[in-house]
Amino acid sequence: MLKSKLLILVGPTAIGKTALSIDIAKKFNAEIISGDSMQVYRGMDIGTGKITQDEMDGVPHHMIDILNPDETFSVSDFQQQVEHLVKDIESRGNIPMIAGGTGHYIKALIDGYEFNDENRDDIDRLTGEFESWTDEALFSELTRLQPDNEIHPNNRKRIIRQLVKQNLDTTEKKAYTQKPKYDTFLIGLTADRSVIYDRINKRVAEMFKTGLVEEVTGLQNDGLSKTAGQAIGYKEFLPYFKGEAELSDVMERIQAHSRQYAKRQLTFFRNQLDVNWYDIAHSNTDIIFEDIYQFLQTKGEN
Repeated sequence: MLKSKLLILVGPTAIGKTALSIDIAKKFNAEIISGDSMQVYRGMDIGTGKITQDEMDGVPHHMIDILNPDETFSVSDFQQQVEHLVKDIESRGNIPMIAGGTGHYIKALIDGYEFNDENRDDIDRLTGEFESWTDEALFSELTRLQPDNEIHPNNRKRIIRQLVKQNLDTTEKKAYTQKPKYDTFLIGLTADRSVIYDRINKRVAEMFKTGLVEEVTGLQNDGLSKTAGQAIGYKEFLPYFKGEAELSDVMERIQAHSRQYAKRQLTFFRNQLDVNWYDIAHSNTDIIFEDIYQFLQTKGEN
């Protein structure tokens, strides 16, 4: 049985993925699945750079506004949702496309990780070893192995689970079995670092002008899950709410954290994924369209 064709558009924040995703969707009759782990939350609009109804321009979008901010969302949830959506989109004769994305979510989806129970003894042994580590040591090791992670430094349980998986994946005993389900084509947008950083700084400033403070204040009053509360653009407000920082400090922190995240994103995508890169200064949509067309003309792998 042929694998489903799946387009995936990645790149650092503020690079221009939203506009390109709409162009691709219209050209190839695609429906867009958000790959951003924070855009699943209702009310987290400005801080996550969520696409607006006007920007969608009639293109169907999925995996946006499906949870309340006090609910949690995991890699496994993402995989299950995408599997259902791909079948649904294909049933209408359209092409599924993931736009944007949290790096390790995309990697888990492409590689088709499924948990392997037969390694329980190794899992228990490694878990016991990591339990003796301090929170700081655990998070430092996770950051070294998985720079793109968005796990809270104090979430020992999740950090240990990720470290166990990473350690088993570097041996012949996999914590997860890889069963790729999709024939994928990854489109990556990039630019000189100075260009990316300038775009990020301007975007964050625009977020403040369009109501980010009011958005975060409302969410803070309603309650955020640990997952949602650690999103860049939201967590930086905590000192402000405590009276320990000015709004100008908050903006600078969001800009700095966003730049750092963009750097980690590019490193992860380049090292972990087979991406077809296009520099926004030199590539036009016609080049990207031609490459997508060639991919769609090939038969999906078994």
